[in-house]
Amino acid sequence: MTYLHIRGLLAENMVYRPRPGHESSRPERRSDGDTAFQLVLLDRKGNTLLSVAPQVTPRGCGHAEHPLRFRVRGSLPLHPEGKAYELRRGDLRLYLADIPSAAPVLAPPRCRVGVNTVTLRWKHCQAQETPEMACAPDQAAYRSSHGPATRRVTYSVVAAMESGRRITVARGLTETTHTVDLSLMPVGGKGKLFLIAGDGVRSSEVEASSIDVPMRAPTLHILLPAPDARVAFGRPISVLGCLLDMGGQPLSPGNSVWRIDGERFAAGTLVAALSDLKPGTHRLTFTFELAEAARTEASVSIEVEQPDAEYLEWEALMDRQAP
Repeated sequence: MTYLHIRGLLAENMVYRPRPGHESSRPERRSDGDTAFQLVLLDRKGNTLLSVAPQVTPRGCGHAEHPLRFRVRGSLPLHPEGKAYELRRGDLRLYLADIPSAAPVLAPPRCRVGVNTVTLRWKHCQAQETPEMACAPDQAAYRSSHGPATRRVTYSVVAAMESGRRITVARGLTETTHTVDLSLMPVGGKGKLFLIAGDGVRSSEVEASSIDVPMRAPTLHILLPAPDARVAFGRPISVLGCLLDMGGQPLSPGNSVWRIDGERFAAGTLVAALSDLKPGTHRLTFTFELAEAARTEASVSIEVEQPDAEYLEWEALMDRQAP
């Protein structure tokens, strides 16, 4: 069994614009859809074979005066007799699209492996024929005004990592060559590159090349204090760090260390506090170490101001009262 993964954007006025979908033997993660909408699979005569409720979610947080837009996502199990699908809201048909008789036929690409690059070259493939449907007159008129006149095959490159992650490296390609820069991959480890050819509804994929992406050091930032910050004498200083892995995701601070002027004062945390610093310039350093990656660090300078006259007067008074 295969699934048609359908994508699109729905405007507030119920105008639907499809985005390129794809075909896969893997269903998407099961989740409750919006039952006000239905993705309906039709046979050649326009009869309903099955229907599912897609996810319809608001797109971002726009200005209150801007029109609303919604993301539409759904997976439709493909039936052997399925010839078209439609998006409905109740009795209102929002979109109708024919389903090609087969996915584009794609031959394995030629690969050239370089230093941190893999170049793929392949032959262009044509979209398969769309079956003729014995549809009702209203469906024929709707298809002529809303359905795509021609189908263009585009290509995508996907990395399937041994960790289980699938990363779209490139999408919507129209040329028959593409170079993958492994130094820009957001995850390290071994995996495989796949080339996917899609006509907007159906797709096929072939294995292209094995890859081994080296681990890169995480990115560190010191958010507080700001660089060259001036701090009043005697005032405690809060420090706050940010630690991101090579994919830009938060990383556990277990191997992190905070130092001031080379002296360690905290470890394994993104938040710490400093106190009792002498007047003058100090160097704050945030470091992180991993066995499979080089040590990385971030640092800032801070300036502790000289004590004011009131503090010096209070200090002198305390010295006189000391036994």
